[in-house]
Amino acid sequence: MLFTGFYAWIGVVLFYGSEEGRQMFPNLIDGMWTLWIATTTANYPDLMMPAYNDSRVVAIYFILYMVVTFFFLMNVILASVVNAYDNELDQRREVRDIVNRKKLSQAFDLMEGDVAGGINREIVMALFLILNEDFPELRTIPEDEAKLLFAILDRDGSGTISKKEFLEFGNVLLLEFEKVDSFKPLLKKCAPRIYNSRSFQGFKKFIESKLFDSIIDTVLVLNAIVVFIQSYDMLLGVNEGKDESYQDGTIDTTWEFLEAVFTLIYVVEMMVKLAVKGWHEYIRSKQNIFDMVITLLAVISTVYVYCPNDFSDSHLIRFIVMARVLRLVRLLVGLTPFQLIGMIGIDVLGRSKMVLLLLFCVCYFFAALGVQLFGGMITRDPADARSFLLLGTEFAEHEYWANNFNDMLSAMNVIFNLLVVNNWTECQDGFEAATQSRWNRFYFFFFHVVGVILANNLVLAFIINAFINQWDFRHEKLENSAAGNAFILGRKAMFNASEVTGTTTDLDGVYTAKLRTTSTQLLDEQHQHQFLQNTFTSTVPPDQ
Repeated sequence: MLFTGFYAWIGVVLFYGSEEGRQMFPNLIDGMWTLWIATTTANYPDLMMPAYNDSRVVAIYFILYMVVTFFFLMNVILASVVNAYDNELDQRREVRDIVNRKKLSQAFDLMEGDVAGGINREIVMALFLILNEDFPELRTIPEDEAKLLFAILDRDGSGTISKKEFLEFGNVLLLEFEKVDSFKPLLKKCAPRIYNSRSFQGFKKFIESKLFDSIIDTVLVLNAIVVFIQSYDMLLGVNEGKDESYQDGTIDTTWEFLEAVFTLIYVVEMMVKLAVKGWHEYIRSKQNIFDMVITLLAVISTVYVYCPNDFSDSHLIRFIVMARVLRLVRLLVGLTPFQLIGMIGIDVLGRSKMVLLLLFCVCYFFAALGVQLFGGMITRDPADARSFLLLGTEFAEHEYWANNFNDMLSAMNVIFNLLVVNNWTECQDGFEAATQSRWNRFYFFFFHVVGVILANNLVLAFIINAFINQWDFRHEKLENSAAGNAFILGRKAMFNASEVTGTTTDLDGVYTAKLRTTSTQLLDEQHQHQFLQNTFTSTVPPDQ
């Protein structure tokens, strides 16, 4: 602000008596406002054109200002936000770890009592029971999971939990277990002989092969070509009206027949995958969920269009088909660079919920404040004298009438426009005319500072930081590894429940364990992989 004030001072003196001075730098305050608009890039280079049309040398004044503020200072602010965010996150982790260790130590001392040597299985199992009954905000821990958690905590296989082991109680409690053979495909349950037959296993191998995926990809490409041909006239802007053959509710054109064939192919694909993988394994893949939703929508729309009713427009199916063509993204995902970016992007978006929620809260606060300050001031009602105040403004010229604070929905839209930054000055110009005051500039200024420079940059800082960490980590090509009797596969550990970290249980079967990503310390795959390795590594000496 000091630099902007000093530069505005120079501008007032430099352009005194000129058209630029009268429009943009009539005084120090308006000069600072003009330069602030330039900083946000919302109306640059419009604000320098009166002087620039007279002399090209004037560009040096504005370019130097933009280099210092927009290209340097704004990026310094972004870097500062990133650094402050990282430091704050590290401090919170340190404080949280200290508090956790202190509280867990106190809990251990209470349960151990006067008898040294750790706490036994009965006490720990009773602790899980208390957590289930008295702390409903925590997930319910079934008896089998409680036995697994005790075995994981008892890393030395002694049958008791030492204080060092108990200090991992909080993180171990984040583990979620799933029995591998508890979700068998329906065909395997109902007809195991057919499922285990040589012919079906060969069919299963084919469905899970890359060849089958390549066939479906080829069908997708053909589907995209058909959709493109159907939409060719629309894409060229040729409006020939609606084809009546698409309105009769019967499959009597080549394109309608092909649409039905593609829909049938996708239904068959979905059914065979469900038969081979089973429901539980099928819905684990986000791609399968997307395919299933689009396929079901296509089937429903096909039935709705071609069954006798008042609606018979087969264009509805085409819209569904266009969404189905989005599956072609899987071809890009198959390329390693795109696959890496896609996986990291999905992971980062899933972890950015809190900072996005913060940005939403900031926007909601300013929207509510805007409704209180400016509600009802933007109107086209001729009976309201304020409607005539907007005549001749850029707000009215660009027909920004719906950009108002008359209700929360409209207010949130205005705030989003301000967050995007572009053309926010036209919106502010309208409110300045409606209020007949320049004090509303403070509202728009403070939102830009809090919403754009701070909150939005915080979101950017989080995404940049998380993306870089994940990019570096994934380039390390983390290899699957064994830890004790568990096999660590990325974010999951697979183990035999009969013996865990040297502790024998009365359970059997193969389980998988993964972490619920509620702990900020254990969000990324690198930390989760390392945590699972440490957790499932027994401390029992090899000779025992």
